[in-house]
Amino acid sequence: MLFASRPSCIKRLLVIEDDPLVAFDSERTLKHGGYDIVATVDSGEAAVAVIASTQIDAIVLDLGLAGHMTGREVARLARDRGIAVLLVTGTCPADAEDIAVACLGKPHSASALLSAVKAVETITCKKKAPRKVNGLVTFWRPEAA
Repeated sequence: MLFASRPSCIKRLLVIEDDPLVAFDSERTLKHGGYDIVATVDSGEAAVAVIASTQIDAIVLDLGLAGHMTGREVARLARDRGIAVLLVTGTCPADAEDIAVACLGKPHSASALLSAVKAVETITCKKKAPRKVNGLVTFWRPEAA
């Protein structure tokens, strides 16, 4: 018997990363994981342009970006538009819970990145606690479900 995978409510991702090698690896990993990458950008300004013009389910966001706009500003804008935010950064900031669904520390493996996006989907779409992922801090609360 074959089991079909359930459709994901998080399919279209925007990758926002200023390091070209990390951006390339993240994009490749997520594409191989079955996600549609709508764009990969390195600045807050470019991210805002994509968010304004494209349907996006979630963003994978490094806080340190090129340009004048900060990662926190991008995260707040995305959150206010109902877009799930996964921070991927060296150290999760103290205010991460205010701007993101989860925070994955760098460095991380390809499987950890995929698992982190699945955790964001579990929190955002299924309204339940995700499985534990090494290096991932999630901000799901039972009362928020």
